[in-house]
Parts: sequence; C-alpha cells; structure tokens
Amino acid sequence: MKNISLFLLLILSSLLSAQQDDCRYSDVKLGSKKHIAELRTESVMVENYQTQNQGRVVDFSLFNTRGLVILNVEIYKDSKNKLLPACVGKGSELTLSLSNGDKVVLPQIGAQLCGYEIPSAEEGFNNVKNMASFLIAEDRFEDLKKHEILYVDFSSEDLSFEFIMKSELYDEADNETINPSKYFINQLDCVVNPTIIIQD
Repeated sequence: MKNISLFLLLILSSLLSAQQDDCRYSDVKLGSKKHIAELRTESVMVENYQTQNQGRVVDFSLFNTRGLVILNVEIYKDSKNKLLPACVGKGSELTLSLSNGDKVVLPQIGAQLCGYEIPSAEEGFNNVKNMASFLIAEDRFEDLKKHEILYVDFSSEDLSFEFIMKSELYDEADNETINPSKYFINQLDCVVNPTIIIQD
C-alpha cells in the first residue's frame, strides 16, 4: 500500500507543471480514496523592504486541508540591532484592503507560532523568522479572486506592521518578476479548485 501511495505521489509531482496560473506546490497528500486531502503552494515573496541597516521580506503560501483554506505568512527580518523573535497567537489578524474598497479580515488559526533566530549571511546583522497562519473564510474567496490587494495590515500582540502591496516585485532568488497585488487572483484557485490529475 505504501508503494502504491508513493507511486501516486510521484505521478502527482510530474503533473504539477500542467496546473493553471503557474500553480506550484511544495506538498501534496492523498486521502484513502486517492482524493487530494492536503495541498500547499510554494512560498511567494509579496514584500521586500530593505535599507542600509535593516530589512524585511514577507512570503505568502496557501494551504488547503480538507476544505479549510489557510494563508501562511513568513516574515524574515534583519537588522544591525538586536532582534527578538515574536509569537503570533490568538487575537492576531491580517487585514487586506482590496481595490474595490472592501477590507477582508483574516483571523489567526491554530496554535500560537513563535519565531526563531536564523544565521545571518552578512556579518554584523541579526536575522529572525516569524510565522503566522490565517483562516480564509469561504465567503471571501470570490472577492479575493476578483480584486487586487492594495494594502496589508498585520496585527498581533508581539508583532505589528503594514505595507503597500506592489503591482510588481523582482525576486532575485528565483530571477523572476512577481505580482504581489494579484497574489490571490493568481493563487487562490490553486488550492480551492486544483486541476491536478491523479492516475492509477
């Protein structure tokens, strides 16, 4: 049985490149009836703010576990000053201001997530990675798929920040131009309506 599951996952991996809207997955898990039980998209950089003394990079990824759609947020910070990792838990929110004037408020879901220090590639800098997970209610899917994000407000007890979503952003690591403001337009269907084909 394990060999059959492994074989199916290998077939799935080979078919990911055929997904619409350039959907890329970091994790796919099948249920007992060969249905997709869990699906996680690869991380996409949506903000890159850098100065001479500090910086912040924010990555988004989407996770669908048995119908629940979750936005995972990873926040990388570096600074010449000491940085303390933050914990994001109950009461935290991510507010998305859309191009149609609406605001979509995503509540934190799951256990409290605490950040940690990471090694710095540049001498004299301190680095931390913080994380959070936010639930996307099904009744907000259509708004997010139709309208660009103009502004993001991250609010928690230990960590708060806000930023404007750019229409274009160059990702040096992957050598590609991405469109942060259209993140949900391009990515939400990857986990809500995936077109991955599962074969025997």
